[in-house]
Amino acid sequence: MGRLKKIYIYVILFSIIFSNFSVFATDEYKLTTNLTEDYIRWQSITEKEKKETLMPRISTIDIPKNIVYSNGIKYNQLRQQVKKSEFKKFSLVGENKFEQTKFNLKDEIDLNVKQQGITNECWAFSLTSVLETNLALKQKVLKTFSPRHMDYSLIRTFIDGISEDNLNREAGIGGLAQFGIAYLTNGKGAVLESDMPFENNENKIYLSDLNKPVDTIATETIVFPEIHKTYSNDGVISSYTNGGNLNDLKTYTTEEVEALRKEIKKHISTYGAISAVTAGNKKEYYSNQLDFSKSVAYFCNDASALRDHAVTIVGWDDNYSRDNFTGEAKPKNNGAYICLNSYGDKVFDNGYIYISYEDSLIETYLYGIKSASEIDYNRIYQYNPTGSNTSIGIDNRSKGYIAEVFDRDISKQENLKYIGIDIPSEKSLKIYVNPAGNNPVVSACKLVATTEVLSAGYHRIPIEETNLTGSTFTVVVEENSDSNRFDFAIEIAVNNSIYSTIVGNPGKSLYSINGYNWTTLASQKIVGFDLNTADMTIKAFTLDGYVNNNSEEPEVPEEPKEPEEPEEPVNPDKPENPDKPEEPEKEITITSDKYTIKNTDIYKIFHDTSIKNFKKNLVTNSTSIEFYDSNNKSLSETEIIKNGTKMKLSDGKIYTLIVRGDTNCDGILTLVDLSKIVGHYGDESKYGLTGDIFKAADLNVDGKITLTDLSQMVNLLGYL
Repeated sequence: MGRLKKIYIYVILFSIIFSNFSVFATDEYKLTTNLTEDYIRWQSITEKEKKETLMPRISTIDIPKNIVYSNGIKYNQLRQQVKKSEFKKFSLVGENKFEQTKFNLKDEIDLNVKQQGITNECWAFSLTSVLETNLALKQKVLKTFSPRHMDYSLIRTFIDGISEDNLNREAGIGGLAQFGIAYLTNGKGAVLESDMPFENNENKIYLSDLNKPVDTIATETIVFPEIHKTYSNDGVISSYTNGGNLNDLKTYTTEEVEALRKEIKKHISTYGAISAVTAGNKKEYYSNQLDFSKSVAYFCNDASALRDHAVTIVGWDDNYSRDNFTGEAKPKNNGAYICLNSYGDKVFDNGYIYISYEDSLIETYLYGIKSASEIDYNRIYQYNPTGSNTSIGIDNRSKGYIAEVFDRDISKQENLKYIGIDIPSEKSLKIYVNPAGNNPVVSACKLVATTEVLSAGYHRIPIEETNLTGSTFTVVVEENSDSNRFDFAIEIAVNNSIYSTIVGNPGKSLYSINGYNWTTLASQKIVGFDLNTADMTIKAFTLDGYVNNNSEEPEVPEEPKEPEEPEEPVNPDKPENPDKPEEPEKEITITSDKYTIKNTDIYKIFHDTSIKNFKKNLVTNSTSIEFYDSNNKSLSETEIIKNGTKMKLSDGKIYTLIVRGDTNCDGILTLVDLSKIVGHYGDESKYGLTGDIFKAADLNVDGKITLTDLSQMVNLLGYL
């Protein structure tokens, strides 16, 4: 029975190896996306119509389930799973202003009523106003940003060339808030209005015209869940839904809708304005149908109306009378959002307009900014400069992992300070980093941050600063939610759309259900999408220079200096240097927070590690370090460490370097290395390993070769 058990283990191990370690081949782990009804309809229109119509959102964003309100603070099952010490409660400005029946930001801060002229830059005017109000509320800073720079930073064609990494759009065709969020998080903006002033035209410009100093970036944004309204024959709302297709259509209760509106009010009173959309060209729904520019109110109950104008929600009035809506339709109930328009202060209500809560579009595309910062980094690593445009995932799972592998210039000294990520639904996160390689296996990475529950949107997360030492580094994000779906945001090409020019980075984006077995995104298939063009939405922000990773260790105090002896008179008959006992030489020490040092062996050295990178993780007072191979040949710093390499310090002491899993002593890992470990485990008397090779096979450094070492080796090989 024992022999059969060992053979069975071999079969399992080698089956895993030759199936490329993928655990996603079955329908149970099939990637899917939840398409919106708007997107399904958009797919069926002609190519000409597509070019004239902005592509709607591909996937739905739902109201989180199990919402309960208590003293104005939202909790749900997921929040209850997070330790109280890790849960940051909602911070309000002054009193609970979101509980007021009427609120207007213009009573709190200075608001700019802007004029977009003949341009179609309403969306950019809205997003810059959102950013400006956030800074005014949160940082007490008054700035005015350039909508023109935002618009032109997201076009493709210029007088002198093409911007390869941009959307398939040109100035003048309009845009959506999600474009502006991409611009505010990818390092291109925001730029001050004074650096690129508004021009009342949509003329082509030179690429160099965009070379302006970036003043501010968004560090946390929010995408609110969608509320779509269906109206009965009498024009009254008959249902609220998430806008999904028949397979993903969710119907909301009145209580859930009210709960979301309270979240919207919380955001406005705490973080600033929210960008929204309307059907602005539907003149019949304005309160003054003869001259809509003199209207003070707007309500559209046409569920098929197309969004064509962006406004900025700056407040609300729960008691705004339904009788003020004198257009073609009248809402059933009182209440309206106070919206800042971008047609100047000579139209509407001094530039503002009231839009009913029951309007068909006002609660469908809502974007806000929670925090922003001046430039506090030297470099951004990212594959998604145009943001995210959909989410995909696996059903019946509440936890999963995504990863991005970045290439870097190894000659630069950099430390990783922030990780940015776009998430499509409420989640808490754990962030891991492999600073010296492309292995995303969690056990090979360092935990650098744990978050509270985060809302859908973009988040830039401060991490434990980590020195990057390899020519590649990997960021892994563990996502946890209280839903039954592990979903993650991606940027992906969509044919005949504004996103058709997106080019992916195959092999750089991966996902996993357990953090150990990984699959590349490009190797999977979803009907209607080419995942070769897809990237995760992870960003890495670095600073130049290294940080002290041993800052927690107490500093060794300097030895007190001996008092100087008084000078003696010169005596030609006395030697100038009388004999003194020699001071003992200081002991040479060596430590590492990355490797395990036992006696004269150094363990846990990762495969494919150069001598140069190895030395960066050592702390020693040795005045010299020399490296030799098994033939006593001197090695240069660019060479890869092989198992059994010798390291000699200035005191003559020699250490042996043990490379994890490198049983054939070539510095890399292959099936040959695994076969030797399998052989030892199966029949030690016949295939037993000894010496440095045994130590390489002992991956967990416990003095034994067990199934644990085998499984760790399988995980290491699984990504190669």
